[in-house]
Amino acid sequence: MPTPAPLPLRANIEHQRKLAKELTRAARAGDPVALARIQAVRPETAPPRTPALADAQLAIAREAGFASWPKLVSDFQERDVKGFCDAVRAGDIEHTQQLLASSHVRKRINNPMFDFGQRAAHLAAKNEAMLTMLIDAGADVNLKSDWQNGPYSVLDNANDRTARFLLAHGATLTPNVAARLGWFDELRALVDADDSLVHARGGDGQQPLHEAKTVAIADFLLARGAGIDVRCLDHHSTPAQYALVDRPDVCRRLLERGATPDIFMAARFGDVPLATRLLDSEPACINARINEPGYPAVPPFNIYCWTLGFGLSPHAVARQFGHQQLYDLLLARSPRAIGFMNALLAADEPLARRMLAEQPTLLSLLTPDEHGHLAHAIFRERFDAADLMLRLGFDPAAGGVDGGSALHAACWVGSVRMVEQLLARGGVPIDARDPAHRSTPLGWAAFGSVHRCAEGGDYVGVVERLVAAGADVTQPGNGEGRTLVDMAGGNPVVQEALRRLGAS
Repeated sequence: MPTPAPLPLRANIEHQRKLAKELTRAARAGDPVALARIQAVRPETAPPRTPALADAQLAIAREAGFASWPKLVSDFQERDVKGFCDAVRAGDIEHTQQLLASSHVRKRINNPMFDFGQRAAHLAAKNEAMLTMLIDAGADVNLKSDWQNGPYSVLDNANDRTARFLLAHGATLTPNVAARLGWFDELRALVDADDSLVHARGGDGQQPLHEAKTVAIADFLLARGAGIDVRCLDHHSTPAQYALVDRPDVCRRLLERGATPDIFMAARFGDVPLATRLLDSEPACINARINEPGYPAVPPFNIYCWTLGFGLSPHAVARQFGHQQLYDLLLARSPRAIGFMNALLAADEPLARRMLAEQPTLLSLLTPDEHGHLAHAIFRERFDAADLMLRLGFDPAAGGVDGGSALHAACWVGSVRMVEQLLARGGVPIDARDPAHRSTPLGWAAFGSVHRCAEGGDYVGVVERLVAAGADVTQPGNGEGRTLVDMAGGNPVVQEALRRLGAS
């Protein structure tokens, strides 16, 4: 009797139930192939015992690779839930509606299954058609995200139109949302009813002043007792810092009203007098970099990481906003090593070489952390700066993000060109493990293919080149013993490449 081929896994549990019923009918009718399939997992079903549906379900499950029918059902239900999450993220209304027809999906509609503990309605907050469908299926528009550093409401993600829609469907307006949307009258009514609401904590632990859309709203909140320098819970940032990039008029107003300035504000505005005052009072602020310790006014994970950019110096911010006079001032006030690093990160090769010509020992005086800017530059895909650093002789083994080398960083962003350049240069053992995760460059490539997935990144190409150069694809990818295939979970193309190259 030939062994039947494994059944293809369909993305629908109903299809599997149908197959089990068909197999039961065929076995009861005496079909020899059907009987053989069932007896392969339940020998006791040989005549005179009549095959039951449970016997056929076990056969279907085993042929599909599951130990039991309940495990197959659970797997398919999880697939449906994941498909639902993907459809909501993509705004795919038709597919979302199809999946919501299943009770096992509907019963999880309010679960915090998305990033930062968000729920489906949070993801759909700007999509009225999707919101309608979710609400009809049982979504609770007043559930907040499951985020310990300040949960978000559905309204925090909404625009003006969908916020009105959500309010009509029972959502509760908060002062933070009113301030963010510029709803002055609604905000005034809330605060008139309860003065303490000027201190209400919203998403990321922001207070209404952090989110003030207009100067008038900022003035109103200050008049009612809002703290001008209060910091949010998640990013430890002030209202003026939140407003700096997208609401510069609000930031300027807060500075006029006494908010504490920082060197990045002076750089963003090109404010030479402010920069001079800050440098005179705290010369070390010239060394500040976004997301790096050492400048208390802008601690790591400040909101500037997302509004200005990770790793930027005041010099880079001034150049980004076209303030050449301020850039020149910052450069003139910088120690030689700081000026050199900023020239490198700006990929200004003529200036960097001129500084080296004036002080030939400059490169040798750099600290390991400063050499680590090579790895940081690659991690942030500033390849022009990285190329210049490599030409000038930077150490590729120096630690960057999480202590990873330049090779780790190139793998994280899937840059085949940079990986090849680093392999040709040498200086980093191909299976070196970073100090934070004990992960190899292959591990960074596998994990990065899912959790970084850089636009234009060729993670299969990176993996192939590392293995061709001698990387051990059979070793665990990190210090927890996870396999490389497991670390690439969510990217089946990379998983298949790893298996093809010998990973277990």
